[in-house]
Amino acid sequence: MAKISTNSYLKPGWNYLSAKNGELMVEGVPVIDIVKKYGTPAYVTVDRKIRENFRNFAAAFPYHKLRVQYASKCNSNLEILNIVREEGGEIDASSVGEIILALLADFEPHQITFTNLYKSEQDIHFAAQVGVHAITADSLEELRRIEKVGEKINRKVDIFIRLNPLLTIDGYTSTKQQYGIPLPFVQEAIDYAIQSEYLNIIGFHFHGGYVTKYQVYLEVLKIMLDLMVYCDKRGVEIKTLDLGGGYPIDTEDKEYAPEDFGGKLIDLLRKLVKKHDLVLPYLILEPGKYIVANSTFGVVKVISKKQLTQQEMVITDGSTYGFVPDVLILKAFYNILPVNLIDKQPTNTYNICGCTCDCIDVIGQNRKLPYLQEDDLLAIMDCGAYSTVMASNFNTLKRAPIVMVYEDGASKLIRRRDRYSEMFAPEMDVLKAYGDPDELKKYYNLFRVNLDRLWGTNQPNQISKKNNPKA
Repeated sequence: MAKISTNSYLKPGWNYLSAKNGELMVEGVPVIDIVKKYGTPAYVTVDRKIRENFRNFAAAFPYHKLRVQYASKCNSNLEILNIVREEGGEIDASSVGEIILALLADFEPHQITFTNLYKSEQDIHFAAQVGVHAITADSLEELRRIEKVGEKINRKVDIFIRLNPLLTIDGYTSTKQQYGIPLPFVQEAIDYAIQSEYLNIIGFHFHGGYVTKYQVYLEVLKIMLDLMVYCDKRGVEIKTLDLGGGYPIDTEDKEYAPEDFGGKLIDLLRKLVKKHDLVLPYLILEPGKYIVANSTFGVVKVISKKQLTQQEMVITDGSTYGFVPDVLILKAFYNILPVNLIDKQPTNTYNICGCTCDCIDVIGQNRKLPYLQEDDLLAIMDCGAYSTVMASNFNTLKRAPIVMVYEDGASKLIRRRDRYSEMFAPEMDVLKAYGDPDELKKYYNLFRVNLDRLWGTNQPNQISKKNNPKA
């Protein structure tokens, strides 16, 4: 286990970080060394943290029929999926693409559920033929669409019915969410499924978005048990209850942790099942950001600094659009650490800006940091969920690579930086814009040189050796 530094910038949740000789370390390795090898901007993901988060989550729910399904939409990188599989997890897939990724990561079809708001008949056919554990019906219309596919392949399709409990608890509400069949119509959906020759209802599903109160899961469980009783009276055994995701990540200001309610949830489940003389169902939980959010930080380089009338701005080689899009979408707040000045006091207030040509490309506002200069490095913390999968090529910029760091300090690329040929391919394929397939490569390589080799410079070394008179 890496030693947790007492440095004031660091938090207990980042137990893979430490500070040494004024530099930020990850699993005992200087982050600057990672930058020398892989460049910036880049995501740095810690293998040990993903595994630790997964194990802590599973341990919080002491139940022999627990199935932890990682919400792969949060970060569908193949290496991360491999880690989940190695830890005994399964996959919640939100598209055919995510089903294919799960299969590529060696998950068995029965370890995958297919859950989203819309599935074409082709999607449903693919999932059914592959043999996923269940296809979730999000609406009455989708129930009929799944049935239509079942008729075409002449067999019953295993389904979950996703419900919206129309629940409001202490500021949380599902009454404005688009997920699931509204509760007053769920029995109609159940009756339809039971009567169908091509639908086999085996479970219920709930997706509550970001759940700020754990009592929501307890109340939804009660509703699901009532629906189990309804099905039991119709001669149908419900084998699985899926309470979805939405759990807070492990930060100092989290609303609750899985261990705060895991035991209560399992006790309630056992009590209600016994009361109604039902068979204990499998319980699926779908943590996503809880598993990966704080396993990853992004590293960007300061490329300039600008003093305005009332504000000092720092421009970096990262961006909101291509690196941390949740800043724009959800107004997300990311802690920002000074990588090569981790021992310096936060004396200046900066707006940390991205490099794209858009005035709203601001990664963080009014951040207290040490005196910054060109080539300094900044770490954007807790960006392991949604950042990589939502990042775009705005301004035709390449998306960043992902570097995995292991407990022994070893590292490897688990996603390389984009290539122009990949970025342009969807247009070039249909427009036939360039008759010569080597033309793109010719333009890209026209003046492509290794500047460090040409001029004998190495900017990351300059960072570590810099003498900052104003720090």
